Amino acid sequence: MATAVDALTAALTTLLDPTAPSDPAAAKSQIAGLLSTFTSLVTGLRADSAALPLPPYAKAKLDRLLRGVEPYLSDAAKVTAAVDQFLAFLQGLDPANLEVRAKLDWSTPIKPFKLAGENVFESKDPLRIAVEARTSVKGGAGFDALAEITNFSLTLVPPASLMRMRFDRLAFRSGSSSKPDVDVVFGGIEFIGPLSFVNTLQELIPLDGFSDPPFLDVSTGGVRAGFTLGLPNVAVGVFALQNISLGADCNVPFLGEAVTVGFNFCSRERPFALTVTFVGGGGFLGVRISPKGLQLLELALEFGARLAVDLGVASGSVEVMGGIYLRLEGDGGSLAGYFRIRGEVDVLGLISASIELSMELIYEFNTGKMVGRATIKVQVEVFMFSVSVSVSAERRFAGSNGDPTFAEIMDVAPDATSPRWDEYCDAFAAA
Repeated sequence: MATAVDALTAALTTLLDPTAPSDPAAAKSQIAGLLSTFTSLVTGLRADSAALPLPPYAKAKLDRLLRGVEPYLSDAAKVTAAVDQFLAFLQGLDPANLEVRAKLDWSTPIKPFKLAGENVFESKDPLRIAVEARTSVKGGAGFDALAEITNFSLTLVPPASLMRMRFDRLAFRSGSSSKPDVDVVFGGIEFIGPLSFVNTLQELIPLDGFSDPPFLDVSTGGVRAGFTLGLPNVAVGVFALQNISLGADCNVPFLGEAVTVGFNFCSRERPFALTVTFVGGGGFLGVRISPKGLQLLELALEFGARLAVDLGVASGSVEVMGGIYLRLEGDGGSLAGYFRIRGEVDVLGLISASIELSMELIYEFNTGKMVGRATIKVQVEVFMFSVSVSVSAERRFAGSNGDPTFAEIMDVAPDATSPRWDEYCDAFAAA
């Protein structure tokens, strides 16, 4: 009986392996023969158990075995029918091209996010996440993942909003056979509040700049997609505007942080240049915002004039520049204004001298301090000798939130006693 059970188990195991070549007709005949042999053995044992004078313990053990096996033999017809169905299923299989796929497609509605009574984020469509995993004999294992949200708007950030954007789609795709990709399709963008003046440039901003963007950076922290658009120079008479550019990017972190959107008119490394006759200047503007608030605002404007004279034996020039720089970052920031004068003279290339005076005034928002710096630098060159002298000075002025309190001045102890206050009062009492 044990030999028959092992042979039947081996035959069924071979039949259930779709990649093992087999003859379906021969397999069916083998299993039917093994079932018949097994049934005959059980029937014979039942007859022997009834006829032979076996010891009581042996008879009881044999009866328990037969009672455990006989219910399965009663289902022999069902086993044969299941084998027929399985063999019919195998007829349509190609073992060399087997593939298994599993797919999850999940979506959920998103509630509006409010701040100061206004909707910061509002979506009309649900968030959709779809993941598909697959494995095959030839192609191996692979996956595709998609996270997508459509038809939503983002206002950044009430109550002092700066920008309102409508999106047709924001999608992130990744897979084993392709690089990660961010697809952002704008439905419109509007600058509001302090940035309303930027709306004059709105027509120049390509709303499809994030769809198949010019640059896509993937790191362990997230995905950043964006574009930079160069604009032609403008020159009319004595007026010239050069190095104009627009840029924007969208940063999608993988974990923890919120999605951020950045916009810039020119940049710190490449500011615009404006010239009217001999007076010129330049600057740039950069903004980065998330649903949590303003992350960074940088604004710089510079103006000045330069005059040069060359008389053959002597030449010289003088330059006067001034400007402002504003930086807001989170809850802190600074506002700086500067003024710079520089002059130089050269005689026959043998003697030259230059002097530069720069002054800077910075207000720190987080400390309430005003910092003033002044530097004067003088350099003289005679033949092969050169001497340079520089003198700097710095002063810090405390604002209203930097002044010490009365308790701090009087050195009041935790128990409300102050020797300085007592000394002050005793001085009046003695008088």
